[in-house]
This record gives sequence, structure tokens and C-alpha cells, in this order.
Amino acid sequence: MSLLEMGLVDELRVIVAPVLLGAGRSLFAGSRVDLTLTGTVRYDSGNVLLYYRPTARS
Repeated sequence: MSLLEMGLVDELRVIVAPVLLGAGRSLFAGSRVDLTLTGTVRYDSGNVLLYYRPTARS
């Protein structure tokens, strides 16, 4: 079980770099946690910073 699945992560920050390589690999494959995108920052280099928070379960 991961820290994310145990509810111990408040926020994830992921930087996406614009590179063309063909088929990609899923970053969160097999994860049982729903994530909500809460913000983005775009840089002149083309990189994008994505902020995610785990979605509260009811």
C-alpha cells in the first residue's frame, strides 16, 4: 500500500515536459485514489506544473 493510498499525502506536484516519445507510461497506474487537479503553472520552456489533491471520499 502506498502513502497516497493510506491518505498520508496532501498534495502532488507533477512537472510535465513537452517531449515526443510515442506511447507513454501512466504515472498513477493501478492507483485506487481519485485525484483532483487544483492548479497549473505554465513556464516559457513549455513545461507545465500540475497540482493535484486526493479527492475526499464520502
